[in-house]
Amino acid sequence: MDESLSTPKLLGGIGAILLVLTVTPYLGAIAGLVGIILILISLNMFSKIYKDPQIFRNALISFVLAVISFVAILTVGVTFFSLFIMMGPHPSHMFSSIGIGTALAFIIIYLLLIASAYYLKTSFYSLSSYTGVDLYKTGAFWYFIGTVLLIVVVGILINLVAWILIAVAFFTTPEEVRISA
Repeated sequence: MDESLSTPKLLGGIGAILLVLTVTPYLGAIAGLVGIILILISLNMFSKIYKDPQIFRNALISFVLAVISFVAILTVGVTFFSLFIMMGPHPSHMFSSIGIGTALAFIIIYLLLIASAYYLKTSFYSLSSYTGVDLYKTGAFWYFIGTVLLIVVVGILINLVAWILIAVAFFTTPEEVRISA
């Protein structure tokens, strides 16, 4: 094979750095969105180069599950606070039903986020096996652990470290395609 990996590795590295910048005020959301798009483009290119559609397919499933989770979080949050405000100063027994429903919704969202992280981890594990860069596996593993630990907030920090590791993995990927024996 005579294909170069310079473009997908550059796009993926920049995308991962942009995902780290999501914690910055004002432009964080835009940086995160652009980062996700660049990583998806990069993984699509890797998928075509290595002729393994699962690399991109798993990343795309991860992205779709993350979007569903994000929309669900916004919907549940807005609904919960709207109903809470509508109840006025004297909440009735309805509050406990709303609280239980909201808790169940957040549990489902949490499980969707874990499934999303699993698919992304699978995608990066495949990429690691093709490129020979074990840092993809390390970053993906810590991203998965960070997502599981989001419930105790420390997961956000772990996910940031994971994206830094993944950025380094992209930038340290060899320029030429490695042929597997």
